[in-house]
Order: sequence, then C-alpha cells, then structure tokens
Amino acid sequence: MASWIAIPLFISKGRGSRINPVAEFLAENPIIFSLLFSVSIISWFIFRIKKKYKYGEVYKIKFDDVKKVLNIWTVNTMNQAEKLFNYDYETIDFKFYKADDALFGKQRILHILKNEKALHEINFDRTAWCRNDKLENLIERIKTGHNIA
Repeated sequence: MASWIAIPLFISKGRGSRINPVAEFLAENPIIFSLLFSVSIISWFIFRIKKKYKYGEVYKIKFDDVKKVLNIWTVNTMNQAEKLFNYDYETIDFKFYKADDALFGKQRILHILKNEKALHEINFDRTAWCRNDKLENLIERIKTGHNIA
C-alpha cells in the first residue's frame, strides 16, 4: 500500500503539484494499477513456492572428495519427500553472505549455485543448522574454496 502511494510522489519530479502523465494515469486508474501490482506480487510468491517445492529444504551436505561430487539431501516440507542431488565440483559454486538487521539480527546465508543459477539457499542462523556441531567446519571449508580441485 505504501508503494502504491509513494510511486506517484517519486514520479512527480519534486512537488506534488508538478504531476507528470504517468502519475496522472496512475491516479485516474487505481484499479488497473492495483490489479497489476497485486498480480506481480502474487506471481513472485508463487515462483518462490514452486522453487521451494521443487528443490526442498537442505538438511544434509556431504563433500565426496574422492569422486569430486557434492551430495545434498533435501526434504520437501509440503509432502515430506526426500531427494538427493549430486553436483560435480566443476559446476558448483558457493556464495556466502552475512546480513545484520534490526528485525532478524545476524544471519549467515549460503547460496549454492550451479552454472551461476541459485539452486539451494541455507540461512544457518534462522534454521536448525545453527545447532549443528560441525557448522563452523562447513563454513570454513566453503570460505576457503571448499578444497575443490
């Protein structure tokens, strides 16, 4: 709701009296704009749910240095189905983020990428991963290049 009100103000080039044609169109057609805005937000949520349903939540990671394969076990939180994903070391990459905000506090987020596309995301501090006694070893291995050669 706040963005619906703020967009015409940002578009109006300063003062509210200098309305441009885009802001005028939005003000004259609030139903159309609201429907488009709602559909785009709902589509984004559907996309996120579909991705989570397809890949599931990661509950186990194992580096197989002999075969040079990363094994990731996931569980689908909707139907409790388990899946095993195998990724070659050559095609897998990691991005590790640290976030700190007033709402959620400190977070460590890991994105597992294959060919620059995010497949799995683990938020260590907001999930049960924070209780894993080997978590610091996993994070260190990922930060130091995860010993993949």
